[in-house]
Amino acid sequence: MKTRQVVFFLVWSAFILYAWLVAPNGNEGYLNQLIRMNDPDPLLLAVFSLLGLFPITFLILLLTHDHSRLPAWPFAAGSFVLGAFAILPFFFLSTAEKKRRNRIPSILRKVLNSLYLHVLLLIGTTWLIMYGLLQGDFTFYAQAFNHSQFVHVMTIDLFILTGLSVFTLYWEQQKIGIQSKSFLWGILPIIGVMIYLLLNKDQRRQKIGS
Repeated sequence: MKTRQVVFFLVWSAFILYAWLVAPNGNEGYLNQLIRMNDPDPLLLAVFSLLGLFPITFLILLLTHDHSRLPAWPFAAGSFVLGAFAILPFFFLSTAEKKRRNRIPSILRKVLNSLYLHVLLLIGTTWLIMYGLLQGDFTFYAQAFNHSQFVHVMTIDLFILTGLSVFTLYWEQQKIGIQSKSFLWGILPIIGVMIYLLLNKDQRRQKIGS
């Protein structure tokens, strides 16, 4: 087993145990407030919405190279519901070795790698983050983080997904031979991934044909 696989298995296991045993077990109704859009705090809404957009970035990155024995799409799709809990197993179960042709139809890969989609996600995410930071109540969010299991785990999930996006960009660079440190853009949630895709669109198009 590779070091990568061991590390991601430990992160996944630790996250599950943390959410189960350490995170506060309170339920203050924040999820219901967000689903019903019952005047949720802007920062809370922004973080919740980012978790809904993050899976799209993993669909873009992982389905572009979905040619190993283990399919990536179930993990990426599962992250829409379970976030990092669903996507982490792919990184320790997959060997990342090319075993077959890409199983994803070319038309879907073209959509996922569309310039228009990347720009739309970049603009939308930038607005969402600015809205949350400028209009949100940090004191309210801190209180929710300390008392609500949902908000607590959701927040940590966001940080794990951000770290995963940095690694996934680095992983892709190794596969297609991009010699730069542009993978570090992934530190910026979703925005950085879109910047990376825009900066490397020509090299990616040559390598993956999308």
